[in-house]
Amino acid sequence: MDHTINCILLVDDTRVNVADLISNGSDGFIIRKGHHVLKIPKLYGYLKPDGTTEADSDNEFRSDRLDTEKQVYERLHGVRGIAECIECTSNGILLKYYPNGALSEYIARNPRPSMSWRWQWILQATEAIAGCHERGVLVFDIALRNFLLADDFSLRLIDFSNSSLVPTGEDFALAEIDGSTAKLDLLYLANVIHSICMWREFTVDCAMESEWPDLSSLPELEGFEGGCVIRKCWERKYEAIEQMIVEIQRSARTSVSVGSA
Repeated sequence: MDHTINCILLVDDTRVNVADLISNGSDGFIIRKGHHVLKIPKLYGYLKPDGTTEADSDNEFRSDRLDTEKQVYERLHGVRGIAECIECTSNGILLKYYPNGALSEYIARNPRPSMSWRWQWILQATEAIAGCHERGVLVFDIALRNFLLADDFSLRLIDFSNSSLVPTGEDFALAEIDGSTAKLDLLYLANVIHSICMWREFTVDCAMESEWPDLSSLPELEGFEGGCVIRKCWERKYEAIEQMIVEIQRSARTSVSVGSA
């Protein structure tokens, strides 16, 4: 008898109420659970006439898709600026729900705030990535959509589905996992900084450090708030993200003192 996939399942084969589904990503679903959200692998099933469900045979290949991300959240427990992970279970990753949404949505819908406020976000984003690096996590997927706004509108980083764990004791600055490196993280972080400064999304794509973009193809940054920091990311001049934080703090102080809008 032919089956048609018609429902979403948890790992324990419990049927998901599609009314609770709030996001459908490449690696999993996000479902609302009160003041929390649950990220689950993409598992499907068939709803039978008698109300029971039958799991799709391909689920066994999908059920462990979140295993690395669970390990990342466990390693990042307590790091400032990371979305609060309540617990990791066999069904998925339970996270705090942030109703203010993503920074990408906020930028698209709201007028540009003062430069001093934007510098706060730039520093918060950079410090969150620094916390990841300190715990040996190469983030990779650093983008506006992955920074959520907390109740006080400070930033919280989510989505580590494409992240990598550097083994303890390995030199993080030299680590490379599937093309992902610390300097590549800074390239993506520069996208976020550029986007916050200009108040519109900006992207330089690069799948791995060996495919680094030609600097001549990148836009001019002369007279650009944050341009010095962005340029150094593009030119791979930072040996560690801590150097970047110092320059951001200095640039923010200078910007405030001259009253940038």
